[in-house]
Amino acid sequence: MRIYVRLNTKRSFNIPAPIGLVKAVLSLGVSIARRYIPVEQRKYIDCIDFQELRKGFDALKSYKGLKLVEVKTEDGTEVIIVV
Repeated sequence: MRIYVRLNTKRSFNIPAPIGLVKAVLSLGVSIARRYIPVEQRKYIDCIDFQELRKGFDALKSYKGLKLVEVKTEDGTEVIIVV
């Protein structure tokens, strides 16, 4: 998976994110980040089934080149996430 960020200052970043690393962050990072989320906001995190989300990332491996996110803002900043 690759994350492309193009700023309005014509500067761009290409961030490689292997799917295995994303899955590891989902399992470990959420439990760590949950400590810092305000109590009233935790209900949103608790609604997500992270085991199913990890299975979804396994299914994405067969769709190389698929654009998951393509966002362009008014100021010219652009973010694209490609499998």
